[in-house]
Amino acid sequence: HYFSMQLVQFLLKQAGVDKRTGDLYGNRDLLNIARNMARGLKGVENVYTQHQPLIFQTMEGIVKGRLRDADYPLVGNHFQQGRPQDVVIFIVGGTTYEEARSVALYNAANPGVRFFLGGSVVLNSKRFLENLGEAQRISKSSTLL
Repeated sequence: HYFSMQLVQFLLKQAGVDKRTGDLYGNRDLLNIARNMARGLKGVENVYTQHQPLIFQTMEGIVKGRLRDADYPLVGNHFQQGRPQDVVIFIVGGTTYEEARSVALYNAANPGVRFFLGGSVVLNSKRFLENLGEAQRISKSSTLL
């Protein structure tokens, strides 16, 4: 009922690889591809928790100072030397329970830094597909004008 091939085509048209800038997923250079494959080959207790959302790599990048300014600009003039202590990550469009879990696990394992996660909504699969369908309807109506 919520899923259709037209919806998938719309998603690819709006957010497919040709629309992306930068190396958001860290998969465009050979070294990162190899590193990600090696991470995936490590033993895991539960195959369902094997996936790490992008927010995990983002948090690691923040702590290690490895994020590119072009992809992750700072707000204001708040740059400090050293490791950040409190970091707010706000995801416009919504965050997921998986991302919240990832932040909680990262905070528990890294006591020197605290990440706070916020978002415009908390997404689940139903809400994501509803939002995508609404965006598709808006896109169709705006092209008819």
